[in-house]
Amino acid sequence: MSSQKKDPKPQRPAQTQREQPGDEYKMKPRPKVVRAEYRGSGKLKDKVAIITGGDSGIGRAVAVLFAREGADVVIGYLDEHKDARDTVYLVQKEGRECLAIPVISERKKSAASWSPIL
Repeated sequence: MSSQKKDPKPQRPAQTQREQPGDEYKMKPRPKVVRAEYRGSGKLKDKVAIITGGDSGIGRAVAVLFAREGADVVIGYLDEHKDARDTVYLVQKEGRECLAIPVISERKKSAASWSPIL
């Protein structure tokens, strides 16, 4: 008898978008950012964390968890402005400050589009 377990069925359906990076707000169901039961312990109290790609995915989860640990957060992101605003909201909901700075990529050089989300 084999002691190996079968792979569990995926809990969420596969998602695709035509452009990368994609927009997290378009995903159904929305990704879970952090577990509600996780309680921070103040390990980053009054520190500042700078996170690239903080508008979605792992970057968003890191931003929110760092805030839960007591850090203020600065996120850099490409052009997913709505996703960045959502991350700012989630960090502020943890009682910390968040500054979102759009990064001008080689693909979209437009200094006129630069404006931080506070």
